[in-house]
Amino acid sequence: MQFDADYYDGISPCAKRVLVDIVNNYFTFTVLTCSADKTISHQPIKVLINDCHVQARLGSGKRLIDLPDGSRLETNFKDLEHYLPAKPANRFWQGVHYAETHKLVIVIAFVGIALASAVLLKYGVPIMAKYTALATPFSIEKDLGKQTLASLDSEKLGYFEASKIPVIKQKDITAALATMCSKTNNCPAYQLNFRKSPVIGANAFALPGGYIVITDELIALAKNNDEIVAVLAHELGHVKGRHALRQTLQGTISGLIIIAITGDVSSIVSALPALIINMSYSRELETEADNYALQSLKVACIPSKSFATLLLKLEKNYGNGSSAPEMISSHPDTKARIVPFLKDHSHCN
Repeated sequence: MQFDADYYDGISPCAKRVLVDIVNNYFTFTVLTCSADKTISHQPIKVLINDCHVQARLGSGKRLIDLPDGSRLETNFKDLEHYLPAKPANRFWQGVHYAETHKLVIVIAFVGIALASAVLLKYGVPIMAKYTALATPFSIEKDLGKQTLASLDSEKLGYFEASKIPVIKQKDITAALATMCSKTNNCPAYQLNFRKSPVIGANAFALPGGYIVITDELIALAKNNDEIVAVLAHELGHVKGRHALRQTLQGTISGLIIIAITGDVSSIVSALPALIINMSYSRELETEADNYALQSLKVACIPSKSFATLLLKLEKNYGNGSSAPEMISSHPDTKARIVPFLKDHSHCN
């Protein structure tokens, strides 16, 4: 049995074309060599097949035969096994070769990977992020939030400007929130930060580590401190559940999974501050924060409709009275969210 192959001696990157014979359990072939005085000679090579490593078939690629001295043969001859000394069949590699050479198996595997990835991203990643966040020391989360806020404050990103709200008004809002927390005795550690942001507009959000930001534009929309505190109570719900860290971890883990599947590192946004500022909480986390806010307002004797009123103002401010459909909205539908706050008629004596 003979087959053509390229011979690499392990020293030179240049291949030499050879004709390999399989005779009595040996690979035999002759290599043309050129000596220092430019004399061409024929060097016979004879290698015991069992001393060689014949690599498994890989799709339509060349067959590779590693020789004991570090040299290699590469050939397009696929059916080497039929002419080699009998060896116990390796069922694993037989299965791999079968899978990679049958289109139906490839299609089934592709669909399976796609479905498994979708399930992992939708259900597995949030669970991993949740328990990772709970296991993360608060000091690490606080450092992350501090660095993120500093980045957002930088002129380079241009998200924030110094607040123009009078100091007296800032202290009044801070005191009102502290009063609510003292009544509920259920507030997490937090730091309230006032910022002006023409880029973001009327908004309030929680960063990792308990850093809460409220913009001048949101304060301007509010009729009174009750409305402001109601929205801040919602953000405290995010802080309580460590939602910002969970969402950050979820985005990171999802990115790593996408890289592992596609191999495309460029598809992952590396700017953490921009990621956090633009990230959307899941509806489950928003509902959890809403429930926390509703209970806090009830205990603190703050009209729960205050939250609904300011939420409707925010919706009108952003969409002139219209909102994205619930199916495509990053938050639950506004009208559905405010129902529990409008239905609550509890009052304090």
